[in-house]
Amino acid sequence: MDPSRRHSTQANVHGGLLPGGKKANKGIIGKLTINEVIDRFKKVIITAVDFTSYSDKIDLCVPLFKENNMPASETATWMSSDPYVSEKHFQQFFLEFLLRILGESMQRHRGTKKDWSTLLWSCKDVLRVQFGRLYTKLLSPVENLDQRLFAVSILVAHPSCKDLTKLGLGTSVTGTKVVYYLYDLFSNPDFQISSTCLEDGKRLMNILKECGISPIRPNDPLTDDQKISIEEDKKQWSQAMEKGRKKWAEKRTDAQHRILHRMDALAKQISTRAMDVTQSVVNTQNMERKKFVEHIKMAMTNGLQVKKSWHHLIQELTHERAVWFSPDSYPQSWQLDPTEGPFRVRKRLQRCHLDLRKKFLKPGFDDKLESANREPPLSYLFEDDHQMSDSAALIYRLHTNEKITWTCRSNSVTPSSETHGEILVGESSVYFVGDQAITDANYTQVLLGNRDLLSISWLYEDIKELHKRRYQLRDNALEIFLTNGKTYLLAFDSVKDRDQLYRHFDASVVDLPNRIRGENPSVIQELWIQGRMTNFEYLTLLNKMAGRSFNDLMQYPVFPFILSDYKSEQLNLEDQTIYRDLAKPISIQHKDLEEKYIRNYEFLKVEYARAQSDPRMAMFIAEPYHYGSLYSNSGTVLHFMVRLPPFTKMHISYQDQNFDIADRLFHSMETTWRLSSRESSSDFKELIPEFFFLPEFLENNEGFNLGTRQSGQKVENVSLPPWCRNDPRLFVLVHRQVLESNAVSAHIHKWIDLVFGFKQMGKAARDSINVFHPATYYGLDIDSIKDPVRRKANQTMVRTYGQCPKQLFSSQHPACQLPSEGGAVNLIASLLFMPGDRAASPQGDKLDSSDGWTGKPQPIPEVSGLQWGNYVGSPDCPYPALAWKQSHGSQVMSLVALPTGEVFGLGRSSCLLVMYSKERGITTINTTDVDWAGIVSWGHTDHILRITNKWNQPAVNFLHWNTDEEVTGCASVPDCKLLFIGGTSGVITVYNTKFNKFKQCDIQVLGHKLSLYGHSGPITQLQVCKPYSVLVSASEDGSCIVWDLNRLSYVCSVKSHATPVVALTISDTLGDVASASHGENGSVLQIHTVNAKHVATYDCQEQIHCLVYSTAPEGRSVNVIAGGLDFGIIRLWSSWDLQPVTDIRAEGLGTAIISLTFTHDNQRLFAANSDGTVLMWEKPSTNKIRPPNFIPYL
Repeated sequence: MDPSRRHSTQANVHGGLLPGGKKANKGIIGKLTINEVIDRFKKVIITAVDFTSYSDKIDLCVPLFKENNMPASETATWMSSDPYVSEKHFQQFFLEFLLRILGESMQRHRGTKKDWSTLLWSCKDVLRVQFGRLYTKLLSPVENLDQRLFAVSILVAHPSCKDLTKLGLGTSVTGTKVVYYLYDLFSNPDFQISSTCLEDGKRLMNILKECGISPIRPNDPLTDDQKISIEEDKKQWSQAMEKGRKKWAEKRTDAQHRILHRMDALAKQISTRAMDVTQSVVNTQNMERKKFVEHIKMAMTNGLQVKKSWHHLIQELTHERAVWFSPDSYPQSWQLDPTEGPFRVRKRLQRCHLDLRKKFLKPGFDDKLESANREPPLSYLFEDDHQMSDSAALIYRLHTNEKITWTCRSNSVTPSSETHGEILVGESSVYFVGDQAITDANYTQVLLGNRDLLSISWLYEDIKELHKRRYQLRDNALEIFLTNGKTYLLAFDSVKDRDQLYRHFDASVVDLPNRIRGENPSVIQELWIQGRMTNFEYLTLLNKMAGRSFNDLMQYPVFPFILSDYKSEQLNLEDQTIYRDLAKPISIQHKDLEEKYIRNYEFLKVEYARAQSDPRMAMFIAEPYHYGSLYSNSGTVLHFMVRLPPFTKMHISYQDQNFDIADRLFHSMETTWRLSSRESSSDFKELIPEFFFLPEFLENNEGFNLGTRQSGQKVENVSLPPWCRNDPRLFVLVHRQVLESNAVSAHIHKWIDLVFGFKQMGKAARDSINVFHPATYYGLDIDSIKDPVRRKANQTMVRTYGQCPKQLFSSQHPACQLPSEGGAVNLIASLLFMPGDRAASPQGDKLDSSDGWTGKPQPIPEVSGLQWGNYVGSPDCPYPALAWKQSHGSQVMSLVALPTGEVFGLGRSSCLLVMYSKERGITTINTTDVDWAGIVSWGHTDHILRITNKWNQPAVNFLHWNTDEEVTGCASVPDCKLLFIGGTSGVITVYNTKFNKFKQCDIQVLGHKLSLYGHSGPITQLQVCKPYSVLVSASEDGSCIVWDLNRLSYVCSVKSHATPVVALTISDTLGDVASASHGENGSVLQIHTVNAKHVATYDCQEQIHCLVYSTAPEGRSVNVIAGGLDFGIIRLWSSWDLQPVTDIRAEGLGTAIISLTFTHDNQRLFAANSDGTVLMWEKPSTNKIRPPNFIPYL
């Protein structure tokens, strides 16, 4: 019992229960009614008896209360710390107390004791029962002798002993217990009982007898019946005792639980209130924090927007054609732009600083390094901007206003670096945020937009393809292809992270409207077999499907050596001896070398088998192989690309900060062939794709000091075969045609078996002498290697030996069905030309032409067997016939051909806007439909540009133009995302637009307009080349400027015309730019590459009014440039060197040709002359006449 509870009980007893207390008024004692006091008193008595009867030893350190007359010695006993003594005195006191109040309950009092008497009288039955329980408890054998004797003597000594005995012990059960316990007490010979106590016992027995309870005298022997009865009673008493003890324990536990949890409701209320207060405080803090972060975000966003605007403005005002051009600080070098063109061709270059030491450049070229150390114009605007790179990730996250739904760690992989960062998947874009910035990038590079690794974002609508990739032999990478020609390789920490991101895109969690699913190897194979795609296209697709990536030098796309003759003056493509054996690896082109590699394999096989018996040696001996490294690896790529930045710096780093030894550098095609095919035992390289489209990597345009060979010859440009005149451009053009030759097409499938097919691994690889070091094959688990030295060695091998492509075919690859002359191109033409249901157009008269070929020209005299291709006007086809003509009341200033077969004829001051549907099927043979078309017109008196988007409906207002200048031209990209408007000021205005069917004109302008500055005269021509992501503009100042469609920035310019440029066209297959200007005695026609390098010039005696390229497949064709001349002449020039091919004209139509276009399948040539007549030429055919599908809008 809690002492504090006992003290409170003492106070209550003295204040209101014992005689002498204050009299309650009107039956109320203190604050309680008499009935409440009675109930409480009963509970106290019952609880005390239960506690005494059922509990264990009681630790009572102080008495319940001490009467005033208690002796000091007894007080000392009460204060004893012995639990036994405390319990003994408590039980004696409590028994004496019950005897006292039970005796008083039999009396009636008046006056001051009335309340007390009422209380005891009301509790008389409870006192009687509880007294009997306590008395039998103290008298039972479980108590010690002193307690039992005390119980006898205390009852006998009471004046009302007989009445109390009859009242408290008179029941049968209690009386029986008392009789047995007295007999047990006084009949036990072991007890030493005083005579006084014996006398008290006799008196109690006599009193029991007088009360009708028959005692058992100690000296009387027990009968058998009595013994049995006593044993049964003892058993019942024990069971009752245990039952009572258990019930009391349960009640006590329940009481304790109630006491412990009686404040739970209040505690819950307090906790809830505290949580509410805390939540309120947190919400208030979060709100303030959010306001603060929003403020920071807004400040940073505004700052970034201002910087971005300044960057773009300075970028456009400081390039070499701008007003603030500073040659001292402007980059003077060029590096490869990673933007991919058609069939993954990368031909574009971009400005850069070399970031090399002077010793790596020849004298006279090293001054270009100084520009990197000089501040560009207006650099002071960014003097405090050096922290921008370090905090780029934070800023990027802060000003990303869309919800991020998924994140994971990843690395952005490029040929030169691997940047650690984080992928953030948002609601409309995917972001890569690098952990670190490119610290060596200066402001000029920032202005030129060469800092993609800081932070990259891809709009979902820009994602075209997603492909799972391997990286360092681990299947943990993902390559993203964008619609603008850029690709990004992301390597993840685990396959799970990569697959989770891929599923995020693949399961339509996000909408990728322009995504094209990956190609099926069997479908691609069948198209190639049928001749519906070129060898170059097929190999490009196989490389992509096999995981080869331009972003990873160890998995760079691989192409075959196809020629073995690099010395002859003449080359005949029909001569089988000029080709390599495509059925054999490059290293065994000569039969006598096979035995060498077979012996090498057998020796390693024996060593490997011997090592298996010794576990210590087994881990260091690799499985047998023929060759120690692969035909393509980082060393191979850098060997070939050493002359072209940024590969130059990578090469120097690869060679321990030096160029390789001059004799080992790539200096001659003939030497490289000899080393790869015969003379070297370790240098067996296949080629890279650039050998078929990029002449710049063969030239030392940057003036690198590549050293001097032992022969004394300086290493400069790559020495090329005489049959291409040592001309890099001519070499790649001829090389591309060689790849498409019948001899290569008939055997290229055998090379595919070696590289991508069933001969890549296993028994077929061993039989073909085509087994490479195990570190080049997928399946090498570097993470499982515990030895750090061995693990490091394997990592180095993986990074240097090369990595085999993914195996695409498990059985022998079929051969190609060699097409007849022009057959392949005809197949592509038939695939692309889908007549369907077309809009009706007026039909003109069908005419015949009697003109024919006077002599078939050759593309170049040194190479025979080259194909002109299959297009109207090709020397390989019949001379074109005039098949249709139609007269109109006004001039048709431009002709626009659509992929669906239609040709639009537009009048003056108008431009066609086209919205194509999503590409379907094979990415190299696009089958697209036109979703929407509209015609934008200008030159109205109110200076408003209007769009006609419904047939026979009036034009709708679109855009209000600046009244200070007149619009001279307009162009749009095919997806209607960008609209370019040229004016008389020479400025090109760019609008970001979007197709929106809810707009009246269907086109919505987004954001602010941009301006491109570079021309000093009115704009005369605007041409968009989507395949190479460029815009080319021409002006009356005689210049042509190439602009980047992705960055909307200046790239390069052509300044070789002395008079205004009047005609301009871009090749969708080569990227070349053809331009014409008028002279005193005719016109000047020029070809420049997409990088503004001059190719050829042709002086035409007639005036050229318009130009257009044919777009037949490269490799199978030498495309032509068609020019509209005076007197109704259409002249065709070779796109290689401007060699005239033929003239086409119609009898009786002698006015100037002012507009030209080839149809998309190149089987028709449309022309419009100055008197408003539209003409159509095609190859003579006996087939059913097709309608011209001409749609005039004049």
